[in-house]
Amino acid sequence: MANTDNLRTYVAAEAIDEFEVVSLDAAGKVSLPSGGDDDGIIGVAQRTVAAGDVVEVLVYGITRVKAGTAITFATNPLLMAASDGEVVAATSTNYPIARVLPNINQLSTTGAGEQFSVFFFGPSVVLA
Repeated sequence: MANTDNLRTYVAAEAIDEFEVVSLDAAGKVSLPSGGDDDGIIGVAQRTVAAGDVVEVLVYGITRVKAGTAITFATNPLLMAASDGEVVAATSTNYPIARVLPNINQLSTTGAGEQFSVFFFGPSVVLA
């Protein structure tokens, strides 16, 4: 049996696509994050939903995400959120939220929307 302790359900405040990073809003619903400085990021949506739908969100562990730009995993292993729910290489003054899990078949992404595996751990200490 699969371990589902790392999945929680939330109501979507807006349309959210599968494998996009989500943030908890003041009403307790999930929406797309404001960017890399959003400390309310709660997890990664596991399916596409419309506003008002219930969505399963992975709050800790291994999941797929969508790249916001081209990412070279060896030089950019830490990731932060982009405002559209995709992830990009973490930069200073922003919160790392995940670490890339490369494999022999995928060592980078070529651009926006490409899916890849990460270990999601949520907002961490801001990079200095």
